[in-house]
Amino acid sequence: MKTQSSNASRNKIATAVMVALSLGASGAAFADNNSGYTGAVKDAWLDGRIETAFALNRHLNPFAIDTEVDNGVAYLSGTVESDIDRDLAAQIALNIDGVTKVENELQVQEKDTMDKMADSAEKKTNSLMQSISDATITASVKTRLMANGNTKGLSINVDTDDDEVTLSGKVRSSEERDLAEALAKNTESVAKVHNNLTVSNQ
Repeated sequence: MKTQSSNASRNKIATAVMVALSLGASGAAFADNNSGYTGAVKDAWLDGRIETAFALNRHLNPFAIDTEVDNGVAYLSGTVESDIDRDLAAQIALNIDGVTKVENELQVQEKDTMDKMADSAEKKTNSLMQSISDATITASVKTRLMANGNTKGLSINVDTDDDEVTLSGKVRSSEERDLAEALAKNTESVAKVHNNLTVSNQ
């Protein structure tokens, strides 16, 4: 099935509506006399009329519906919010003079479902960004610990979750324990430090 890109569809709809408004939506823009058009030109003309009809219908979102006409056959793809809208789109296209058949492959996707999909995608993106942030913080804290002469030889584990750093392992003194915590706290983007380091002689 043939489809249009989102930008092309938007431009096509805008052009069709402008023509319809300039000629009078119920008059010349929907005139039935198309005998002067043939072949690809007629298909493009029919495509524009379908897009205009969708754009002027308050029940349909024309930006969610892709249309193309080939030899008088209208191909519909994209999404609508209900079975009623799906049938409505097909009937509108079929009622355009010159359209001989409608191939309706519109998918019903209720608004709640679309909102949930958008929320899910956003959560996945946020989760990925958080994972990258946590990994960056962990690397930064480890670098600071290794760069400091008093902590570079210590076996300190660093874990980060939601920008909160957890230090674990053993150190030789309470001073080293406090120093490691201070180095972690002073690392960029660290929100909180959980110091689980233990002093080996305790």
